[in-house]
Amino acid sequence: MARPAKSIGVISKNLTKEEIKSREESEEKLKGKKDKLKPLRHLNKRQKQIFKFIIENLEESKILGNLDTFVLNQTAISIERLETLEKQANEDPDLLLTGAFKSARDMYSKDFFRCCNELCLSPQSRAKLSIANINKPPEKKKLDEILGDDDD
Repeated sequence: MARPAKSIGVISKNLTKEEIKSREESEEKLKGKKDKLKPLRHLNKRQKQIFKFIIENLEESKILGNLDTFVLNQTAISIERLETLEKQANEDPDLLLTGAFKSARDMYSKDFFRCCNELCLSPQSRAKLSIANINKPPEKKKLDEILGDDDD
Protein backbone atom coordinates (compact mmCIF):
# COMPACT_ATOMS: atom_id res chain seq x y z
CA MET A 1 0.00 0.00 0.00
CA ALA A 2 1.40 3.41 -0.98
CA ARG A 3 1.99 6.05 1.62
CA PRO A 4 -0.23 9.13 1.53
CA ALA A 5 1.20 12.21 -0.14
CA LYS A 6 2.52 14.87 2.21
CA SER A 7 2.48 18.61 1.87
CA ILE A 8 5.59 20.08 0.26
CA GLY A 9 6.21 21.82 3.58
CA VAL A 10 6.80 18.50 5.34
CA ILE A 11 8.64 16.55 2.64
CA SER A 12 12.29 15.90 3.39
CA LYS A 13 13.26 14.19 0.12
CA ASN A 14 15.37 15.94 -2.46
CA LEU A 15 13.39 17.79 -5.10
CA THR A 16 14.54 20.28 -7.70
CA LYS A 17 13.81 23.97 -7.11
CA GLU A 18 11.32 23.87 -9.97
CA GLU A 19 9.49 20.89 -8.46
CA ILE A 20 9.35 22.57 -5.05
CA LYS A 21 8.09 25.86 -6.51
CA SER A 22 5.49 24.10 -8.64
CA ARG A 23 4.20 22.03 -5.71
CA GLU A 24 4.12 25.06 -3.39
CA GLU A 25 2.09 27.09 -5.89
CA SER A 26 -0.28 24.21 -6.55
CA GLU A 27 -0.80 23.45 -2.86
CA GLU A 28 -1.38 27.11 -2.07
CA LYS A 29 -4.11 27.30 -4.73
CA LEU A 30 -5.72 24.04 -3.61
CA LYS A 31 -5.57 24.98 0.07
CA GLY A 32 -7.73 27.99 -0.54
CA LYS A 33 -8.17 30.84 1.85
CA LYS A 34 -8.03 30.50 5.61
CA ASP A 35 -10.59 33.09 6.60
CA LYS A 36 -13.28 30.58 7.62
CA LEU A 37 -11.41 28.24 9.95
CA LYS A 38 -14.15 28.06 12.56
CA PRO A 39 -15.63 25.14 14.49
CA LEU A 40 -18.99 23.89 13.32
CA ARG A 41 -21.97 25.03 15.39
CA HIS A 42 -22.91 21.57 16.62
CA LEU A 43 -19.61 21.09 18.47
CA ASN A 44 -19.81 21.33 22.24
CA LYS A 45 -17.80 23.84 24.27
CA ARG A 46 -14.84 21.50 24.90
CA GLN A 47 -14.67 20.43 21.24
CA LYS A 48 -14.58 24.09 20.17
CA GLN A 49 -11.74 24.72 22.65
CA ILE A 50 -9.75 21.83 21.17
CA PHE A 51 -10.45 23.08 17.63
CA LYS A 52 -9.14 26.55 18.49
CA PHE A 53 -6.14 25.10 20.35
CA ILE A 54 -5.08 23.12 17.28
CA ILE A 55 -5.46 26.14 14.98
CA GLU A 56 -3.46 28.37 17.33
CA ASN A 57 -0.65 25.85 17.53
CA LEU A 58 -0.53 25.14 13.78
CA GLU A 59 -0.78 28.79 12.75
CA GLU A 60 2.97 29.21 12.33
CA SER A 61 3.22 26.16 10.09
CA LYS A 62 0.90 27.82 7.55
CA ILE A 63 -0.43 24.46 6.39
CA LEU A 64 -4.11 25.04 7.21
CA GLY A 65 -6.79 26.29 4.85
CA ASN A 66 -10.58 26.48 4.88
CA LEU A 67 -10.79 22.96 3.46
CA ASP A 68 -9.19 21.64 6.65
CA THR A 69 -12.22 22.70 8.69
CA PHE A 70 -13.81 19.28 8.42
CA VAL A 71 -10.67 17.41 9.52
CA LEU A 72 -10.20 19.87 12.38
CA ASN A 73 -13.79 19.35 13.51
CA GLN A 74 -13.43 15.57 13.40
CA THR A 75 -10.15 15.80 15.30
CA ALA A 76 -11.72 17.94 18.02
CA ILE A 77 -14.64 15.50 18.33
CA SER A 78 -12.43 12.43 18.58
CA ILE A 79 -10.14 14.05 21.18
CA GLU A 80 -13.07 15.18 23.33
CA ARG A 81 -14.73 11.77 23.11
CA LEU A 82 -11.49 10.03 24.09
CA GLU A 83 -11.17 12.41 27.05
CA THR A 84 -14.74 11.58 28.08
CA LEU A 85 -14.11 7.83 27.81
CA GLU A 86 -10.91 8.07 29.85
CA LYS A 87 -12.68 10.13 32.52
CA GLN A 88 -15.42 7.50 32.74
CA ALA A 89 -12.82 4.72 32.98
CA ASN A 90 -11.07 6.52 35.84
CA GLU A 91 -14.36 6.80 37.71
CA ASP A 92 -15.42 3.20 37.00
CA PRO A 93 -12.46 0.90 36.11
CA ASP A 94 -14.87 -1.99 35.42
CA LEU A 95 -15.85 -0.18 32.22
CA LEU A 96 -12.47 -1.15 30.79
CA LEU A 97 -13.67 -4.74 30.64
CA THR A 98 -16.87 -4.07 28.68
CA GLY A 99 -17.03 -4.69 24.95
CA ALA A 100 -18.93 -1.49 24.20
CA PHE A 101 -16.33 0.63 25.99
CA LYS A 102 -13.43 -1.11 24.25
CA SER A 103 -15.12 -0.73 20.89
CA ALA A 104 -15.86 2.98 21.36
CA ARG A 105 -12.35 3.68 22.63
CA ASP A 106 -10.81 1.79 19.71
CA MET A 107 -12.98 3.66 17.18
CA TYR A 108 -12.14 7.12 18.54
CA SER A 109 -8.46 6.21 18.91
CA LYS A 110 -8.32 5.26 15.25
CA ASP A 111 -10.09 8.50 14.31
CA PHE A 112 -7.65 10.47 16.44
CA PHE A 113 -4.52 8.90 14.95
CA ARG A 114 -5.84 9.29 11.41
CA CYS A 115 -6.60 12.96 12.07
CA CYS A 116 -3.15 13.45 13.61
CA ASN A 117 -1.62 12.09 10.44
CA GLU A 118 -3.78 14.35 8.26
CA LEU A 119 -2.92 17.48 10.25
CA CYS A 120 0.76 16.65 10.94
CA LEU A 121 0.16 16.58 14.70
CA SER A 122 2.45 13.69 15.59
CA PRO A 123 6.01 14.24 16.87
CA GLN A 124 7.30 12.54 13.70
CA SER A 125 5.32 14.94 11.50
CA ARG A 126 6.54 17.94 13.46
CA ALA A 127 10.12 16.71 13.10
CA LYS A 128 9.61 16.50 9.34
CA LEU A 129 8.19 20.03 9.35
CA SER A 130 11.23 21.34 11.21
CA ILE A 131 13.64 19.55 8.86
CA ALA A 132 11.82 20.92 5.84
CA ASN A 133 11.92 24.46 7.28
CA ILE A 134 15.64 24.22 8.06
CA ASN A 135 16.51 22.84 4.64
CA LYS A 136 14.65 25.54 2.70
CA PRO A 137 17.03 27.82 0.87
CA PRO A 138 16.80 31.47 1.91
CA GLU A 139 14.56 33.53 -0.31
CA LYS A 140 16.42 35.66 -2.80
CA LYS A 141 15.65 39.34 -2.71
CA LYS A 142 14.36 40.96 -5.85
CA LEU A 143 16.33 43.78 -7.39
CA ASP A 144 13.59 46.28 -6.46
CA GLU A 145 13.87 45.27 -2.79
CA ILE A 146 17.66 45.63 -2.80
CA LEU A 147 17.66 49.04 -4.50
CA GLY A 148 14.72 50.32 -2.53
CA ASP A 149 11.65 52.13 -3.76
CA ASP A 150 12.99 55.68 -3.73
CA ASP A 151 11.43 58.01 -6.30
CA ASP A 152 13.64 60.98 -5.36
